[in-house]
Order: sequence, then structure tokens, then C-alpha cells
Amino acid sequence: MNAIICPISTEKINLNVSRITVFINVILMGLFFYTNNPIFIVLVLADYFIRAFLKAEYSPIRFIAVGIVKALNMKGKTIDLAQKVFASRLGMLCALAALLFFYFDNQIGTYISLGMLMVLSFADSVFNFCVGCLIYNYIVFPFHKNK
Repeated sequence: MNAIICPISTEKINLNVSRITVFINVILMGLFFYTNNPIFIVLVLADYFIRAFLKAEYSPIRFIAVGIVKALNMKGKTIDLAQKVFASRLGMLCALAALLFFYFDNQIGTYISLGMLMVLSFADSVFNFCVGCLIYNYIVFPFHKNK
């Protein structure tokens, strides 16, 4: 059960791929706000689920991001996968909440939960400021490490 809350991994991922993946999700969330079509929330939710509980390599959005990084010949530093998995789990919960609010016809709840995810994802993708990573590194992981 601890692995669900505090994933431990020795794997590394390319930071540029991660940031572009999250930025594509920001675009999808923006498309939801523009069209009010829940398919965009479903796509975001599916992407976060895949990256949170399966393997990031299975994410179609990440696959697009890898293509962009290769096409632009971007060199990237690597970061620990575990903190990004934790952040993806938080993102997935926000997207799930937004989808549930949408289907229960709670527009305010949908906009707040998806808007919060969009702002946090934008901060991660553009400014490399990942709130989920900070929560993982400074609040969750130290307690797990002491057990």
C-alpha cells in the first residue's frame, strides 16, 4: 500500500519530455474550457492514469512529446521518475473529480478542479515548478523513508 502513496523508483525520465507531455494536457484542458466537451477531460484523465499506474511509455500524449523532443533535437536532463508518478496520481485525482463533477452537472466543481489542475500543470510545464513533486519530496517521501 505504501507504494501507491509513495512510489519508489530508481528509474529516470527526460525532464523535457515530461514538461511537454504536461503542456499538451494543459492544451487539452483549455480545449475543454473552450468547447465544454468532456472528451478532453477523459483524455487528460486517461493520460494521467497511464503515467500514474501503468508505464509512462504507454501514454499516447507522452509519445507525441517524445516525437517533439526528437524533432527539435532537445537535450534534456533526467529526473527521478517516482516524484512524477506521484504528481501524475494527484493530477489523475483532479481530472477524475472534474469528470465526476461534470457528469453530476456541477459546473462550478468541474471548473474549480480542472482549473486548479490546469494552473498547476501550466506551472510544471512552463516554469518547471511541480507542486506534486514538492509534496512528494518534502512531505511524503521523508515519512516513508523513516519506516
